[in-house]
Amino acid sequence: MDYMLFIIATLLVLAIADLIVGVSNDAVNFLNSALGSKVTTYRNIIIIAAMGIILGSFFSSGMMEIARKGIFQPQHFTFDKVMWIFLAVMLADIVLFDIFNSLGLPTSTTVSIVFELLGASLIVGFLFAAEKGEAIGEVMKYINAESTFSIVSGIFLSIIIAFAAGVLVQFVVRSAFSFQYEKRLKSLGAPFSGMGITVIVYFLLIKGLKGTTLLQGGWVDTLYDNIALVLVAILLIATAICLWLQKQYRVNPLKIVVLAGTFSLAMAFAGNDLVNFIGVPISGLLAYRNWLDSGVAADAFYQDYLATSDVLAPNYMLLIAGVVMALTIWLSAKAKKVSNTEINLVKQDEEGSDDRFKPNNVSRRVVKTAMLLGNVIYMFIPRNVKRRYNLSFEKDKLAKATRVGEDAPAFDLVRAGTNLVLASILIAWATSQKLPLSTTYVTFMVAMGTSLADKAWGRESAVYRVAGVLSVVGGWFVTALIAFSVAGVFALVIYQGMLATVLLLGGVLVYIIISNIKFAQKENKSKTEKSRLSLLEEPDLDVYIRSKKVLVTMIIEISQHYNTILNGIRKGDASAIRKTDREVLDLINYTYKLKRNSLRAIRQLGAADRRSAEVIVYGADLIQDMLQSTKFLSAESHQYLENLHAPLANGFIDTLEGLGAKMDNFFTLAINELNEEDGPNVPSLRRTRNQIRTFINTNLGNELDNIRRKNIGSKQALLQTSIFLQSRDIQAVLFRVCKIYGKFEN
Repeated sequence: MDYMLFIIATLLVLAIADLIVGVSNDAVNFLNSALGSKVTTYRNIIIIAAMGIILGSFFSSGMMEIARKGIFQPQHFTFDKVMWIFLAVMLADIVLFDIFNSLGLPTSTTVSIVFELLGASLIVGFLFAAEKGEAIGEVMKYINAESTFSIVSGIFLSIIIAFAAGVLVQFVVRSAFSFQYEKRLKSLGAPFSGMGITVIVYFLLIKGLKGTTLLQGGWVDTLYDNIALVLVAILLIATAICLWLQKQYRVNPLKIVVLAGTFSLAMAFAGNDLVNFIGVPISGLLAYRNWLDSGVAADAFYQDYLATSDVLAPNYMLLIAGVVMALTIWLSAKAKKVSNTEINLVKQDEEGSDDRFKPNNVSRRVVKTAMLLGNVIYMFIPRNVKRRYNLSFEKDKLAKATRVGEDAPAFDLVRAGTNLVLASILIAWATSQKLPLSTTYVTFMVAMGTSLADKAWGRESAVYRVAGVLSVVGGWFVTALIAFSVAGVFALVIYQGMLATVLLLGGVLVYIIISNIKFAQKENKSKTEKSRLSLLEEPDLDVYIRSKKVLVTMIIEISQHYNTILNGIRKGDASAIRKTDREVLDLINYTYKLKRNSLRAIRQLGAADRRSAEVIVYGADLIQDMLQSTKFLSAESHQYLENLHAPLANGFIDTLEGLGAKMDNFFTLAINELNEEDGPNVPSLRRTRNQIRTFINTNLGNELDNIRRKNIGSKQALLQTSIFLQSRDIQAVLFRVCKIYGKFEN
């Protein structure tokens, strides 16, 4: 196969892959307000977004200039060099977005494509200049430095503007609606919704449809010449329709705004950001056709065509791209993970935060500074404004308006509507002024600003959420660095020839396969953890029974891991113990969430159920103690076997077998007794416990005699005594668990 034909074929295949990984990340731009507010079912939200994407792909504008001449100067490159740049960019884009999707972090397709083109073209330009014997100073002629600086500065400036606008606008909107907005919805709902729909339509006209390939003709110019009159008419009509639906059919007008905003953002995304994924391959394809018609050698055919001609995608390609994107948001697990990251950072229920991001000194300093600054600003706000605003945040009102649990919305429709309308305003205004920005950055920072205005970042969660925001924003800067570096390295490899290119493609393919396997494993682990915690959410059982079911499940898992450790020691199976050690560590991390969820669950108990609450909390704490002992035992056993210390004596192996049988019998008895309706039989458990304790103490004494007589080495002595000591702790704590439940239930 011809090398250039091979590159073009590869680019078209990579275009599909880039659509999948790119949309998995960019879906947060238009899905999160609807998903976070749970305006309708997940299925309906995805259908609306998919319709917007497919329709938007039909109205897609021509390939944006950065794909062909916005970052580099194609007229100074020959055809083969441009193809190498494009291939490096696409490979780097796929790797970059797969990394961010796996981490569940949103980033910008615009920033990535800009810096990938910059990195690849700079390296290829440097090598091409060296090949032609040009001076190093001539290298910058290959780069469009002025355009690059304008794009980058505009993108990062939009971060500050979007966040500040989100805080200010939501402050005003929340003051008007409050959290218990049902009464005020009658008077404010229709006007607010009409204004929101008008903004969304304007957003579509300016950002989504202006300059598209399918909307042409004199009527389009007439429409834009009279845009103010058109918008006033839309405002009046939309407000009237919302008011009629609200009065006649009791339709919440805020839902109309959220669904319309989701559709419009999805449509505009497909109509504009689509080029971030297929702009480079389509530019390469059309340049390839132009080169074939020229009859000139690839290394002698300079790309004046890309520098002077508009690059337009065929409509059938746009339709295919739209369908691929629609299917991706429906099926992609990574898209859901990226969405969950943003939703968890802005959810109103601060105690429901999963604290995925750990606090650091920077986040603590930011929170302290923000608190001090907030106190200063608070002094200058008029008293009546503060009083009215604070009424919306009275604890009893906020508790009634903010549900908790798996099915509760992360925030209400008021904030969801503000997110969509404000993001649409900012994007449409910047587009009309021809200012570059990233839709991802704008929508994310608007959501952060509105959540701050809604006091979602309370003292319980502020440092965690600020750490999360700093991680995401820091990831945006890392995006630029990774995109530039990876694309540059890939371009250097591709410049070496076809063999190097094939090896690079193979390496990227292997990485993607391994990455998806690891992601699937993490998702399975996450589903297992969620299934454990879901026991605390079962509506058909009371809080005490739910908590007890979780505790029994944990004891069963501890029993299995304990048996695996003893069997691994007896057989010298380090790999089995290593796996158990990792699983026990996961359980320990899970118990922190279990304790927090248990505290949330006992709030459902009545005032007279203090004893039940104590049992639930004590039980969770004791389970954590058992896991700590199990973890210590697994870690020490694994270290002993991995370091190839002396095999254990046959006599001790026999003792281990007897210990394992007795402990297994005690675990089984305890589990069965805990499942009894009338509670555990404590005297029976005490008799079994005493037998095990006597067995352990007797053999521990024998081990101490062996150590005193120096019959065994220090490493072996340490392991063997630890086995008895940790086993004694485990059975003692297990008996205490049964005793607590036995006293309460009997």
